[in-house]
Parts: sequence; structure tokens; C-alpha cells
Amino acid sequence: MEYKDYYKILGVERNATQEEIKKRYRKLARECHPDTCKGDPNAEKRFKEINEAYEVLKDTDKRKRYDALGSNWQEGQSFRPPPGFEHIFGEEVFGGYGRGGRSRTFSFDFGTGAGKGGGFSDFFESLFGDLGMGSGAAQRSAPLKGSDLETEVSISLEEAHTGTNREIQLQGAKGAKRLNVKIPAGAYDGMKIRLTGQGNVGPGGAGDLFLRIRLSGNGKYRIEGNDIVADLPVTPWDAALGTTKEIHTPDGTYSLKIPAGVSSGQRLRLKGRGLAHKGDFFAQIKIVLPKSLTAEEKRLFTELKKVSTFEP
Repeated sequence: MEYKDYYKILGVERNATQEEIKKRYRKLARECHPDTCKGDPNAEKRFKEINEAYEVLKDTDKRKRYDALGSNWQEGQSFRPPPGFEHIFGEEVFGGYGRGGRSRTFSFDFGTGAGKGGGFSDFFESLFGDLGMGSGAAQRSAPLKGSDLETEVSISLEEAHTGTNREIQLQGAKGAKRLNVKIPAGAYDGMKIRLTGQGNVGPGGAGDLFLRIRLSGNGKYRIEGNDIVADLPVTPWDAALGTTKEIHTPDGTYSLKIPAGVSSGQRLRLKGRGLAHKGDFFAQIKIVLPKSLTAEEKRLFTELKKVSTFEP
């Protein structure tokens, strides 16, 4: 099977701290999420690799076990667990590895709401498939948990910018209950938030509830990653001569200097004023002409045409 270099996949050093790993994972998970990379056929595969790498490196025991392989392996190299690997940390921790221990599907929270486990590579299963199963002969299957639930929550861009709260009403066997859910600043369209134990109830406990975030547009702004873009209408004479205009942002109103000679489509940046202050705010120039001209305006435009040497 193929060896997986989890440090390389996340783009961190082998001595990276847990905080560095977590920060890097969150950045990659957002950049590579299939919902934001719909035109990339490799996005889903890359997203799964990032989640698998994080599942190992965020967990102290899994990371120790992975690091015990050494750093001489190369990504893509054929891999077979070395003899006696299951005894490196003692059977009381990793019991049953290599002795017919049953594989287990892990349930974990990716932090960005990326669903529950499963779908790991053979490499992952060969190292960690026995965790939690114990050693010995017959193992009894654990009672099944209840099924997961999923619902959508609509928020405005302004709420995504600052963070907000939503009250969710659930109808269960014991009646209705209300949950106050905190939606973090920087929430994006398609993001999932997991509420552990709020799904359907089964013999082994309750499943989880997933809230899928939907950004409701108001026509004023567009989202590009962590950047916010808004059109800024400008008259032809202000575009030619330069001016100062007010621009409305989720943080408030700012005065923006427009340089002389600006063109339609050109963007002016307000640094650090993007979504949850993680990106920038861009005012995109849109030169707008009057639909009808007065006699004087028409005369002046005609005169300008005669004297101008400009060729676009």
C-alpha cells in the first residue's frame, strides 16, 4: 500500500505544535472544501487527505504511533507495517494489531463541520484500525448509535462577519426542545456545525445534528474566499478627474479616495476588512453613464469628443 506523509500533506514540520497543526488544517480545509472548489475534480480527494492527516496528527497517541515509523519514508512509497510494530507502545494501548483485530470506523469532528469518519486510506487502517477494539477472541459489537440529522440555517453576510446565535427547535420522542447555537465569525456558505448527541436516539446513544450554513445574499456584497467585494458606482467625470466617495462595509462606512483615470472593473482595497477580518474588502469600480443627457451635458460631451486625443 502507499505510504502517506501526513506532515507533507498538511504542509507542516514534523516538530510542529498542536496549535500550528490545527491552524494549518483549518486554512487548508477551507481552501480545499468541495463546496468552494466545485470546478476542481481533485478537490474531494485532497479534502479527504487533509482530514485524514489531521485525524492522525491532532491525536497524541496516533501521532506517536505514526512518528514511530521514522522519518525516512517518502510519500507514495510502498508501505508494509514493520514486524512487531503493534508492541511499540504496549498491547494495553494498541491491543490486537496484526492479530486479526477488527477494523473500526472512527467518528471525529473536523472542526469545520466536515461530517463523520470513514473513508480512510488502507495506510490509515493498517496503523489505526485496531484502536479501541482491545485484544482477545470474540468481540461483541457495540450497540448502534442513533442516526445523524441535518438541517440548514440561513444567515446574512453581516452575521457571518461578526458571528451570531440561532435558536433551533428540535422535535423528538420526548417532545420539542430548543437549542441556542453559536455560529462563529467567518462562517461560510456550505459550512457544517456539529451538535454532538442531538440526533436520533439509538440503543448505543444519540447521533449528531449537523447544521449546514447558507449565506443569504442581499445584493450588496459578494464573497470570494475570505474577501468581500462590492460594486462602487462612479460617474465618468469622477473617474477621469478623481474624487473621494463613501463606501459601505459590514464594519461601517469609510471614505475611499478614487484616483484620477480609474477604470471600470478596477478594485480598490480596504485591508483587513474582509469576512471576520480574515480577508480584505474590495470596492470594484463601476463607471455609470446617465441614461439621458440635458442639452448642456450633450454639448459638453460633444466638445470633449472634439478636443480629446484619448484612444481606448
